[in-house]
Amino acid sequence: MSFEMNDDMKKWAKDLMSGLGIGAIWAPEGSGLTYKKMSDDTLLLTKMMNHPDVLENHARFTTIMMAIGINMAENEEVLFDAPANPEEAYMLEQQHKIDIAHGWKCECGSKLIEMPHETFTPRFLSSEEVLLENGDTDVVEIWGYLYECTDCDKAFNVDPDDYHLMAGDKLFMRYKIDDKRVMQAMTRREMIQAAKDQTGVLVGDACPITGGKVPTWLWGTYCFVVNSDEEE
Repeated sequence: MSFEMNDDMKKWAKDLMSGLGIGAIWAPEGSGLTYKKMSDDTLLLTKMMNHPDVLENHARFTTIMMAIGINMAENEEVLFDAPANPEEAYMLEQQHKIDIAHGWKCECGSKLIEMPHETFTPRFLSSEEVLLENGDTDVVEIWGYLYECTDCDKAFNVDPDDYHLMAGDKLFMRYKIDDKRVMQAMTRREMIQAAKDQTGVLVGDACPITGGKVPTWLWGTYCFVVNSDEEE
């Protein structure tokens, strides 16, 4: 296999390596590959799907990295079987992302996965105009979670999808109403019971209680209000 090497590829590789901390995991989206940065000049292949396209991807990455002086190492057993169906592929991808999230750390070395996720709530950051495929434009809202490290007090923003990986569905599908209450999205089973009891509230893009902004991933959900003292 061969392909055309160029300066843009080398720059991309240098930027990638400089942005990865020692011990950081890199898993290109949809590539079937997982790498770990062992040192400033060594990248370790830890997982590789047993598929011709994935093997080719790895060969390309190897060529690019070696062109900028990066050593490519491999664990003894890196191959794993390709998923049998789309559902299995999705579950495998999600578990893979969760495994990576368990390795995320603050600059001081504290693991993000061990931080008190229930104390961090989504906050609106900004609105951005985006170009749609049909040529029209639309405005999208940007949200994030402001974390504060429990060891070094450093504050940093966490992307909602990354928060979801660390905190799980229940904490992700809620927002803070005030200091004493949260709006919690219902599970399917809870919605069935709520329909029988005629309880719950449908949430749109504005909070039905305060009128404030609602995180975009909670638009159109059926929710109930939870008081802080009712939390387990």
